[in-house]
Amino acid sequence: MALILTLLVLAAVLAVFFFVFLVGTIFAFIPWLITGLIIGWLASLIIHSTLGTLGNIGVGLAGSVIGGVVYTMVTRNTAGGPLSLTRIGVGVVGAVALLVVVRLLRGSPSRL
Repeated sequence: MALILTLLVLAAVLAVFFFVFLVGTIFAFIPWLITGLIIGWLASLIIHSTLGTLGNIGVGLAGSVIGGVVYTMVTRNTAGGPLSLTRIGVGVVGAVALLVVVRLLRGSPSRL
């Protein structure tokens, strides 16, 4: 009986730990989604793309990663937190570059 009670308590503790970890991970990802939305929106204004909200978020997140990797390789520094002006600027440059490449691959120079 003591073993069953111990296992139930251990299962409850692990379930609470997993829940807290999951909620923390989701809340840590929210600033990156907001940054991706801002970066994608700014890049779509510069390039005049028509990808929609989800496309803008995707391009913004991918551009943020591309710009951050290139920035880190060139300067040997990180671009800052997810909502820093440096990260947004680097992300916009990366997203614009990504949109230009996508536009060239699609073969339509006027519209994305």
